[in-house]
This record gives sequence, C-alpha cells and structure tokens, in this order.
Amino acid sequence: MDSVKKNIRLLVVDDDDAFRELLLRRFSAGEFNVTACASGEEGLDHCVKEEFDVGIFDIMMPGLSGFDLLREIKRIQPQFEAIMLTGQASLDSAVEAMKLGAYDYLSKPCKLFELDITLRKAYEKKLLSEQNVNLKAELQRRSASRPLIGESKAILGLKEQIGKVAPMPEPALIVGEMGAGKEVTAMAIHDASDRKEQPFVTVNCGVLTEAMLESHLFGHEADAFVGAGRRNRGLIELADKGSLYLDETEQLTPSMQVKLLHYLDTGEFRRVGGIRDIPVDTRLFFATTENMLSHSKRGKFREDLYYKISTFTINVPPLKERKEDIPELATHIFSANNMAIGHKKKLARKALEALMEYNWPGNVRELNNVLERAVSLSTRNVIQLKDLPLSFEKKSKTNKNRHLLSLHEIEREHILFVLDAVNGNISKAAKILGISRPKLYRKIERYRSGPGV
Repeated sequence: MDSVKKNIRLLVVDDDDAFRELLLRRFSAGEFNVTACASGEEGLDHCVKEEFDVGIFDIMMPGLSGFDLLREIKRIQPQFEAIMLTGQASLDSAVEAMKLGAYDYLSKPCKLFELDITLRKAYEKKLLSEQNVNLKAELQRRSASRPLIGESKAILGLKEQIGKVAPMPEPALIVGEMGAGKEVTAMAIHDASDRKEQPFVTVNCGVLTEAMLESHLFGHEADAFVGAGRRNRGLIELADKGSLYLDETEQLTPSMQVKLLHYLDTGEFRRVGGIRDIPVDTRLFFATTENMLSHSKRGKFREDLYYKISTFTINVPPLKERKEDIPELATHIFSANNMAIGHKKKLARKALEALMEYNWPGNVRELNNVLERAVSLSTRNVIQLKDLPLSFEKKSKTNKNRHLLSLHEIEREHILFVLDAVNGNISKAAKILGISRPKLYRKIERYRSGPGV
C-alpha cells in the first residue's frame, strides 16, 4: 500500500508521449494524484467531470491548444492553477499565458525538481485563493442576518457605544450573558468601521486545546509538528485588514495570553515553528460572560492583557432588560430564518404576553430557538400559547416570583431543561446554549455537587 497521501490533484496534458510518461512517473511517486492526457480535448473532458488543483499544459498541441484548454478550465474551475510549457518560447506566448491566468510559463526542456517546486507554489496559491473566496462568502452570509434589532433604551445605548468604538483600531472587550448577542455586537462594530469590506472571522477559545488554538490563530510552518503537513496560515493572518472575534476569552491559557499580548503590543505574530515575525493589521474582539477584572485580580488572567483589551469595554444588555424589543425580534426571527411559512406567522396576544413575562436566561438565542420550535408546531398562521415550549402558560403565572431566584438558580434550571429537551446530548445542548462543551461539562459538575442536584 502506498504510504504517501496523494492529496494534490494534478492534470498533465501533453501530446509528446515520452515526456508525458516521464511526468506521470515522476509526480505519481510523490503526493500528487496524476491524470495524464494526450490532447487538450481529453484534458477538458476530465475537467468537466472532476476537480483538479494544478496542471502542466503543453502550449502547442493539435486541436485544442494549451492556451485554449486553460481558458476553458478557468471558466469551469476558477481557482485552478496551471504551468504552461513550450519548446518554442517567445515573449508573446509568455504574455498570453499570464493574461489567461497561468501561474507560470516554462521552456522545454525543464528541470523536474524546479517544476516540482513551481507546482507546489501554484498549489499554495490555489489554496489561498479558495480560502479568500470562503472568507468573502462567510462575510456575505453573516451580513444577511446580523442586525442589532430593537429600539429599547438599552439597545439604543449599545448602538451609541458601537458608533464611538467602531472607528478605533484598538481591541475591544465585549461582555454579556450567553446568547445576549456579543458576536452580533462585534460584527456591528466591524460593519460600522472602515474594515467592513474585509473578513470578520470567529474562533471559540473554549472549544480547542491550547495547541490546536495556537495553530488555528497563528498558523504553522510546514512540518512544524507531527501531522502538520504543509504551511498553513492562521485566522489572525487570514483576517488581515479585518477583524477577529475570540469567544470565551476567559478560557485562554497563560501561554496564549502572552502570545496575544505580544501581537497587540507589536502588531506582529509568529507561526508555530516559524523563525520570523509577521506583521498584520487585524482588529481583535474579546468576548466573555465573566468578570475579567475579577479574574485578573485573582491571577487567572494577566492584568496587563486585561488592561490592554478593556480600554473599550462594551456591555451587551440581556434580553430581560429590553423586553420591549421582543415583538420586533420575533418579526425578524420569523423572516431571517427563511422558514417555509415563517414570514406569514404572527403571535397571538396571550403568546406574546407569555414571552414578555419570561425572564429569558438564554437571551436572544433562546428566544430564537423557542420561536423556531413554535413555527414548526403551529399549523396556523397565528402562534398560540399552546405552541410555545416550557409550558409558558404556567410560567407566565409563576414568573411574578422569579425575582426570588438567584441568577445561578435560573441558569441551572434552564441548562437542565435544555439537557432534558435534547435527551442529554451534550453537543446539541452546548450549541443551543451558546457555550463550549467543556464549559457545559464544568457547569453540570458544579450543579451536581451543589445542593438540590
């Protein structure tokens, strides 16, 4: 069995049988998965049926020339990269190759080790191009569903803060309960800044191990560690000129805190396994549900990093402090989720009253889940009280005494309800609650060890 992982899809098209076979043997021995064709027509037929990463094309071929083949493939697979070969090199043909989007232009005969290096560079460019396309697509996807909904005093105050912070290049600390809208707030700041056309990238610091988080954030050099493979650019580099949102900041290890502080102080970072600092201009947003000042005073978070990121601190109000926004939020949720009949739905008076009386420990995320479920269960255009989960009718009667419960008790009650609703599935529960699996496990253990559990 071949132990080499063949993950670079190479298309070789050349009408010279001997040279084509030479390329096939040379590159099949490495990590290339090679398809060799004797004509442009044959090569194009393969490209219609399957994806390729890079190609080696002879320019002068009977029928469909290398130039014609490249032109057609670029229409089908825009990120495809090709090296053009010719035995009759000329300035005109070189210019034509570049105009068509060829990665490079080489004269025959060429040294195979140089061709190998050029192919790998072309493949890296192709990967980078795909990443950029994905980032832009993600940016457009988020743009369609991230407005700050509401006209309450709390939301108007938040929008005012966003307007003041948006033009600044410094990092910002965003504090709020789970599901309150910390990421939406960060995206609103990003959209109101001159970075709005650039990527907005997110990472959850509580989900990944320290090694994985470091590699995700800063990238790594080729073979920097076992299984690293080729060089990989990290999120902080991919978000250059844009913004990077770090959720669950309180979970950052001391080592990661040092590396992030270095970036904030210098504007430079170093890839894992790298030997040089790389400058980027990425604005960082740090999000947390915790009191970070208290964490820093207790030695759980570096004070110098805390003071660096807290110059601009944004407090996101919980839904219970802006219940007057619920009707508008409900209207937006029905339409934004693109439900089959969601845009026709509306809330009955008693259903809306029950939503207004509930304290929403899961905040806007919980409201979204409740309304999605109600739309699924309701057979009519008007959502009734009976369509709501959690026995809202009884809750609306007892919520008058909810102020007698502590926040800890309310959180415990809601987490246990969600776990019960998903039959104990930790992954689903963590996704609904908007927290990481490790954080949910810690909360469950705390509740189990406490009274009444």
